[in-house]
Amino acid sequence: MKKSLLILAALFFFAGTAAAEKTVESPYSFEYREIAQKLQGPTAPFEKDGCVIFSAELGPRYVGIAFDFENYQIIHPFMRKSTYDLNGGLVNTWYFYILEDVPQTDKIYYRMIIDGLWTTDSLNPQQRYDTQTGIHLSELTIKKRGTAETKTVSFNGGTSAHFVYRGKSGQKVRLAGSFTKWDSWIYELKETSAGLYELDLPLPSGTYYYVYYIGTEHFPDDTNHDRAWTDDGRPVSMLVVE
Repeated sequence: MKKSLLILAALFFFAGTAAAEKTVESPYSFEYREIAQKLQGPTAPFEKDGCVIFSAELGPRYVGIAFDFENYQIIHPFMRKSTYDLNGGLVNTWYFYILEDVPQTDKIYYRMIIDGLWTTDSLNPQQRYDTQTGIHLSELTIKKRGTAETKTVSFNGGTSAHFVYRGKSGQKVRLAGSFTKWDSWIYELKETSAGLYELDLPLPSGTYYYVYYIGTEHFPDDTNHDRAWTDDGRPVSMLVVE
């Protein structure tokens, strides 16, 4: 009986140790955490590393934001941020929100929700009056961005295939193709900005077929509309290097 109790206690000990050592992953991407860490105070909205940062002064109990591209149906809550001096003294506290999935558009229109009241962004002087609804909207001009897509690129007299994948931030996107004998563990795309993954791969002239992998799921390249099909009817992307 005593031996059984000792074994049971040991099992509880190791189970508790395993639970204590379990790593909890952050729900935020690396880019998000890096931007949030460097914020110094409330300011007009601005773009950085493919994201848009909004902020608000401390005072209200709740600050949220809603966007035109979501038909103002979703209210995104702001988070509170504080900065401290070298002695640990509080310097400032304010609210911020980071928009990671920036739509492909020239302008973003949005409204702030402060303690339940819909209003414009007091830190953003750009506004637009919507004549159809009779509502003032905050306006933000988005910098023109080039279209990221898979293509061939010339370099030093040779040719490289520039692979692109656009999706959620923080994923591990692998590349498999006829040039890897469909092994998906040789090449992994690098996240160059929030939700944008890229890889340059030198390839000789020829026609190649490939797919992307996330986990065990594989799928063709949405930025490349040239397709082929395997013998069992699965779609793959096709790239011609000249």
